[in-house]
Amino acid sequence: MVQGCPPSSRSGFDARPLFMTTLRRIDDFLESKQGKGFRRHLGASIIGRPCARQLWYTFRWARRSSFKGRMLRLFQRGHEEEIRLINFMRKSGIHVEDVDPDTGDQYRIIDWNGHFGGSLDSILFDTPEFPMIDILAEYKTHNDKSFKKVKKDGVKKSKYEHYIQSQIYMHYKELPAALYFAVNKNDDDLDIQLIEYDRHEALKYIERAGKIINAEAIPPRIPNASPGWYICQWCDYKDVCHHHTKKEMNCRTCINSAPVENSEWFCNKFHCKLEYSDQLRGCLEHSEIPED
Repeated sequence: MVQGCPPSSRSGFDARPLFMTTLRRIDDFLESKQGKGFRRHLGASIIGRPCARQLWYTFRWARRSSFKGRMLRLFQRGHEEEIRLINFMRKSGIHVEDVDPDTGDQYRIIDWNGHFGGSLDSILFDTPEFPMIDILAEYKTHNDKSFKKVKKDGVKKSKYEHYIQSQIYMHYKELPAALYFAVNKNDDDLDIQLIEYDRHEALKYIERAGKIINAEAIPPRIPNASPGWYICQWCDYKDVCHHHTKKEMNCRTCINSAPVENSEWFCNKFHCKLEYSDQLRGCLEHSEIPED
């Protein structure tokens, strides 16, 4: 036994509570690195969600997103799974590019004056099933229940926002298809599904993004929405939406600000461009965009 260690569990002593400080240190580190909690643009990864009002709140920084350590570890797990799968494919002889050779950075799409965009996981070249064709690849991790549903019902039915995300990436990069890699975090089962490009679906949600970005008033709720409804129940903006709690005080929740060209924001009261730091800070003349 290491000197100073508590008795082992064989003696009936439960040592687990003693290691909560170690766990807390890990989570404190992760939580301290999660940034300001605001994304500068409306993401293609979420534009397929059912509630336009939620997306408007997200884009307008109505409430700061803050995640606990466990969730941040889950996000990191998803990123690491992407790296692992890309490595497996490369070693098996499949040509994968996860970096745009023109920029040296991750493949990106951008639209609506820079206020809408997203990052592609990778593009596959000359796969065994699709020789001489470039296709999109998206990698997603799932718990056991979610994985089985995706495998049984398909991506479009079970994970519609992932389906729309893929459609938008295919549209901008002019790719005819995507491979959706679903990984079961419980047992490492892997399922790969083909998603064919649908121009109508892609354009529909690109147009939706523009309407949300340029909306001066808050979009209406989904009909019959309520705080206890399954879509609303776990929404970060439930209290703002249903109980009219105050939004975060920043330029994006102010009636005087508007998104303009080059990913920038403009204050119509003081007639000036708003840097990112300005947007976060707001000012004493803040006038909150009213709820309906």
